[in-house]
Amino acid sequence: MFGSKPRRLVGLALVLVMSLTLLVGVAQAQEPTTLVIGWEQEPPLLNPRSDMAFAGLMDEFYGRGVWDWDVNRQIYPIMVEEIPSPDNGLVTTNDAGNTVVTYKLREGMQWSDGEPITADDCMFWHDIMMDPAKGTFQRGVYPDVVESVTKVDDLTVVLAYNAPFPDYESQATLTCSFPEHILGPVVEAEGTIDNAPYFLGQGTVGYGPYVLSEWQVGSSMTFDANPLWDGAAPAFQRVILRFILDSAQMQNALEAGEIDVAFNFSDDLVEGYQAIAGSDVFSTPGVFGDAIWMNVGNGGHPALSDVNVRRALIHAIDRAALAEELVGPGTEVPKSWYAAQFWPEDLPLDEYDVDLANQLLTEAGWVDADENPATPRVASGVEGVTDGFPLVLRFYTTTRQIRMDYQTFIQEYLNEVGVQTLLTPVPANLLFADFLENGILDTGDFDLAIFALSAGALSPFANAPEWFGCEGIPTAEKPNGNNGWGWCNPEWDRLDLEVGVTVDPTARLELAQEAVRQFYSGAHWHGLYLRATWYAVNSAVVNPESARMVGTLSSNYFNMIEMWQPAA
Repeated sequence: MFGSKPRRLVGLALVLVMSLTLLVGVAQAQEPTTLVIGWEQEPPLLNPRSDMAFAGLMDEFYGRGVWDWDVNRQIYPIMVEEIPSPDNGLVTTNDAGNTVVTYKLREGMQWSDGEPITADDCMFWHDIMMDPAKGTFQRGVYPDVVESVTKVDDLTVVLAYNAPFPDYESQATLTCSFPEHILGPVVEAEGTIDNAPYFLGQGTVGYGPYVLSEWQVGSSMTFDANPLWDGAAPAFQRVILRFILDSAQMQNALEAGEIDVAFNFSDDLVEGYQAIAGSDVFSTPGVFGDAIWMNVGNGGHPALSDVNVRRALIHAIDRAALAEELVGPGTEVPKSWYAAQFWPEDLPLDEYDVDLANQLLTEAGWVDADENPATPRVASGVEGVTDGFPLVLRFYTTTRQIRMDYQTFIQEYLNEVGVQTLLTPVPANLLFADFLENGILDTGDFDLAIFALSAGALSPFANAPEWFGCEGIPTAEKPNGNNGWGWCNPEWDRLDLEVGVTVDPTARLELAQEAVRQFYSGAHWHGLYLRATWYAVNSAVVNPESARMVGTLSSNYFNMIEMWQPAA
């Protein structure tokens, strides 16, 4: 559904809420048909109104897409009879040379309220996707690359792209997983889905192994088995997502038997989870890597508009030493947001070099007149900036402990070159709220930030312009974009869009590598560390082998939750 699109993965909120969380429903965790999962983020809204990864992960319990990928990243059908391909005749090329994909829905599928799932649901969401005024959420390039969608009969829909489109399996695909009979009347009455109770968990109808039964804001979310689900019947009749907003408390909750599953913890916590009696700890390949993001063009500090200042800041930080110390020996500092298989061999990494950092800052007009680390550098002859304006940066991250540790050390490094920072860890729902909800990133109310945005493991196509393109900078007139850091490079936009329509693998990789170089040239993203996705399960409650049936993309970690089995 939305699993292949970039998603933000962030840390969590308040200790007070966290402590109250653990007091609720401990007995339920011991019921043999109840599975309690520790959930480290509580999105303000359901997917797709929230683009947080944890909103997408919730989706896997009550709503499924037309297809998905397993732990080996092999595609398999869900709502369709078979995966469209040229071999089965469901992927063709029209007279204009453009890709055309036929979706054949399975007969007999029902929404959790008993209404039939038909092509009308697909057509309804296509209409929402094509009109940004009808909903504030990420659409990727769908409106830019889809020419038309046609209903053939109640179970058949044909999607035609406006160009050759090799990523038809993973990008700009048809979505049939939102009920037209529930959301259609909302659009008819209000013109948009933005305020639909559906996304607040009220009357949420879906197609999945579970039904959303209760959302206790600040505490938990409960799912019960969906009797109308036509897939494998879930072995656990109830799943409870317990919102636990602190890394240490999550680990304590698993050890105390208050939750049965913890996941997505950082590498430095693995040994602690392994030490818990009865825990089975395993990992899958990840698509998330934490990075420093610089607000270069959306209301950030004026110094950050200068690429040399941005490079100076990163040369001032020993990222390799921090990765070794805070994450673990051998931890890699990524060179680019893109997945490594798409990097050019000669892609550089900005190394730790304090002398170079000082030189670049001074040459850019940010001078350290008194050489006193207690006072920041100031502007001197910087175009458009009043002399004496201080170089003090607003530095945000989430309340995930390892990120706050990174913040503290980075502050010390930057102090050494006369750059001061104001550290502000905030709950995830404040950092990543959308533009209409005054989210810190989308409104550009920051200078530096640490968080992770999933990279595309299946394709080098980065979905310009929404996350990195010039047209993706959110504004009151266009609130749907996610380019809150304001990076704009028309050449990168052009390259990425060309990657999206290039079929020849060799030519496509060459274009992608040039796009990676352009991305690097912007110096708005600086990798800190890559990470696997870690899970820890209580083997007295869950059969660990069955728990390894998970997804490995940005929001499909629980795409086979119905296959998880209780311990023998």
